[in-house]
Amino acid sequence: MSLPLAGVLIIEANSAECPLALRLATSLAGRIAADLGADVIKLEPPEGDPVRRVPPLLGDIGAMFAFLNAGKKSVTIAPAEEKRVLDRLFRKSDVAILDHHMSVRHGAALLPRVAAVISMFGAGVPSSAAASEFTVMALGGLLDIVGDPDHEPLRLGGHQLAYSAGLSAYAGIVAALCQTPVGDRREIVRVNLLDVAVWLNWKSATIAAWSGRAPNRCGRASEWQVIRCADGWVALVYQDSDWPALQELVGDPRLGDSRFQTRAQRRLHARELAGIIEQAISPRRRDQLREVALTRRVPLGPIWSPAELERDPQNLARDFLGRISLGGDASVLMPRLPVLWDGEAFRPGRIPVSSESVEMQRS
Repeated sequence: MSLPLAGVLIIEANSAECPLALRLATSLAGRIAADLGADVIKLEPPEGDPVRRVPPLLGDIGAMFAFLNAGKKSVTIAPAEEKRVLDRLFRKSDVAILDHHMSVRHGAALLPRVAAVISMFGAGVPSSAAASEFTVMALGGLLDIVGDPDHEPLRLGGHQLAYSAGLSAYAGIVAALCQTPVGDRREIVRVNLLDVAVWLNWKSATIAAWSGRAPNRCGRASEWQVIRCADGWVALVYQDSDWPALQELVGDPRLGDSRFQTRAQRRLHARELAGIIEQAISPRRRDQLREVALTRRVPLGPIWSPAELERDPQNLARDFLGRISLGGDASVLMPRLPVLWDGEAFRPGRIPVSSESVEMQRS
C-alpha cells in the first residue's frame, strides 16, 4: 500500500520551555503525518519528552505519549548538541514541526522548505505570556458555552483545543507541500491556540455579530441537553425539521401540547420539555434508543464508554481501533485515522518505548 506522504521526512522538536498544550499539538500533527506514511523523527531530551510521564500510564509510558507517537522514530539530543544536530537534520528533512521558542532559537533561514510553528498566541502577544490550554479556551469564549450557569465553568474533556491546533498544523503542512517550490522560499505555517479557539467557537462570533450578544451557558434551559435513560445518558440534539420524528420516537402525548409546537416555544419551555422526554425514554436502553433514532433519522446520540466504542459496529467496519506494540509481547488498543486508503486501514508502527541516542542517528 502506497501512502500519500511516503518519502516525506519530518522533524518534530519542542523546546524545554514548551507548555504541555503545544507539545500535544506538535505531536498530533506528526502522528497524523506518520499514519499517512511520512517518516517522522521525534527529538527528545536525554530524560525523555515530559509527556512520557503524564498519567494515566501504560506500564512506564503515558497513555497520551503512546497515542501521539505511534509510528515515529525517537531520537535523544543533549542540550549541547541541539543546534548542530538540528541544523543537520533540517537540511535533510522536508518538514519541521516546532513550538515558537524552538523556531526562534534556530531561525527561519535554517528551517526546511516547510515548517509548522505552533504558539499559544499570535503576533503582538509576548511568547512569555503565561497561559494554559484552559485559560486560552476561556479567552476564546469556549468556556462561555460549556456547563451550567449555576456552577463553575467546565473545561472541555480531554485536550480538544490542543488537538485541534495539531490538526490545523497538519492541514497547513499538507497545503504547503502541495505548493510548487519557488527558489529557496520557505513555507511557514503559523498556528496559535487562541486563533484555533475562536475558530472552534465560530458560531458564537457569528451570533454576536448578528445579534449584538454572544451566546452563553444555558444549563437545563438549553435547547439541546444530555438526558438519562435506563442504562446511561443520551445527547438530545435535533433541528426544527426533526420535531415530528422526535415526537414519534418519544411517544408521549404531552409533546403535542401547544407550548411545544414551534421552536421558539420549545426553547422557552426547554427545561420542562427535557423533563418530559427524559421521563418517557427512561425505561429504554441506549442501544434501543439508538436503533429507533437511526430508523427515524433523529440525531439522538448515546454516550458510550471506551469499552463500548471498541465493540461499535461502525468502528469495527472502519478498523478505527487497532493494537500497537509497546515492545515485547505488550500491546495497547488505540485510535488511528478513521479512513481507508486503497481499501485498507492505516497501520502505524510501534510506540517508541525507548529513545535512540543521537550517536546512533549520525550514521
